[in-house]
Amino acid sequence: MPPRTPLLAALLALHVACYWVVTRVTAARGPSVLWATTTAVDRWIPHLPWTWPLYWLAYPFIALVGGFTLLRLPPMQFRRATVALAAMTVGGALVQLVFPAQAPWPADPGPMQLSLHQSPLVMPYATLPSMHVAYSTVIAGMTYRRYTRPAVGWALAAVVLAIAVATLTLKEHVVLDAITGLLLAWLALRWWRVPPA
Repeated sequence: MPPRTPLLAALLALHVACYWVVTRVTAARGPSVLWATTTAVDRWIPHLPWTWPLYWLAYPFIALVGGFTLLRLPPMQFRRATVALAAMTVGGALVQLVFPAQAPWPADPGPMQLSLHQSPLVMPYATLPSMHVAYSTVIAGMTYRRYTRPAVGWALAAVVLAIAVATLTLKEHVVLDAITGLLLAWLALRWWRVPPA
């Protein structure tokens, strides 16, 4: 089996590549192809610009907790985890390409949002599904499966919930984005947990 660290680096490269392709393609296609994914529930969710630290919590959580967990999985589970994460990444990118949808970004974004949204590196549309929710849920599921303690489970659930709520209250995503992110994560976790026949 190849060393694990290069495989994890390849997963990161795959994510960056998918993000770049989706960003460029959706920007080129323009807003005329956007799907309306906002629901009545989203109109009741307040805009809370101070929740951005929770939104960014996804990155150290995925990198640190995910890296710690993946590097300690048994070989077969690690191989299936890398395939599951790669498939989820490509699947999310395909959904974003087929159903590009713009988040209801607020008229009064905070300084962090304003600077990001003016950057050419940030995806202008394609918020369906929320990969923040998908990745954090998968990492939480794999970590809990590895360390099955109630306290660990509650802590992981709290982190995933905080990240999901932050994506909605920052108005970076809508409820349908979070739901599809959870669905992607569920499919990846289900495939990872079911041993091959």
